Amino acid sequence: MSDPKRILIIRLSSLGDIIHTFPAFSSLRAAFPDAQIDWLVEKRMAFLLYSIKGIDNIYQVNTLWIKQNPLSIQAWTPVRDLTVALRKQHYDLSLDFQGLLKTGLLSFFSGAKNRLGFSKRLAREYPVHWFYNRNLDATADRMHVVDLNLQLAQMAGGVAAQTRLDLSAHPEDVELVNALIEREGLDRFVVINPGGGWPTKRWEPRRYGLLAARIQKELHLPVVVTTGPEEEPFFVEIAQNCGAPPPRHFQLSFLQLIPLLKRARLFVGGDTGPFHLACALGTPVVGIFGPTSPGRNGPWNSADEAVANTLPCSFCGGRTCATQIECMDIPVDDVFQSVVRRLQRNPS
Repeated sequence: MSDPKRILIIRLSSLGDIIHTFPAFSSLRAAFPDAQIDWLVEKRMAFLLYSIKGIDNIYQVNTLWIKQNPLSIQAWTPVRDLTVALRKQHYDLSLDFQGLLKTGLLSFFSGAKNRLGFSKRLAREYPVHWFYNRNLDATADRMHVVDLNLQLAQMAGGVAAQTRLDLSAHPEDVELVNALIEREGLDRFVVINPGGGWPTKRWEPRRYGLLAARIQKELHLPVVVTTGPEEEPFFVEIAQNCGAPPPRHFQLSFLQLIPLLKRARLFVGGDTGPFHLACALGTPVVGIFGPTSPGRNGPWNSADEAVANTLPCSFCGGRTCATQIECMDIPVDDVFQSVVRRLQRNPS
């Protein structure tokens, strides 16, 4: 296959999974610096792509609206318009990093001459691999998703690329976060993010509070708890269990986390978008894992720490649990010792 002039990346969601695809994008951009590289993304996730330099065009689709209104002509009309717009680009290559039927169809609808995706064994839905010209069938069953995405990019001609990324934030967001840090008199601090898209991914706020207390009293590092919309009750419980002094509380948007994490000594949290953002930025991390595998979704840096309570049912990928989420029954001391080890590897 000759060097492609126009490339379409398909990765619709979620925030963490889009971040996992950024190194593959860097691989393609490094290999084809003069190519037009576009990205097709879920409308509600598009904001994240604007923090990455080098994407030529960002196309958006609202699959949630289609799912909610499958018989509505109004819901499908944007897909028709999107298909027309994509076909006008005459893509030489499309890469589907998601492996769902909807993303496979979008790859096919794009009209790309060469359509790459994951094999039957690796794709998330059957028979999406039928929509591709070439399928990647990696040999490692437990490969980290970043490495898997890089393999798909390299199958298209991508070159080796670093996984640490230079994500940019809006100047006003940088100014806001810096003002918060200065107002609180913070220098070397630890960020705790207790959220999680699935209830099964969340470590108890009570335990985060006990962890914050030990970090502040034994390691003499202030703690900043970050929460998103509707997550303030998590902070309330953390503060109640931390005692005095209470941790700071910053309610920030996802992109506002970028300048905060760039200045943090350490990030502690579960398998969430903020965790993967910290990994991408090169912030030292301690990840807390239960239903998802740290081998596949965990830290990218070998110096980082991942804590898990391994059981026969661990890493099931379940969003609900019939056994009271036993895999997240991880002692505070286990996480604290991981915090100590990670800080010792990067003491500055």
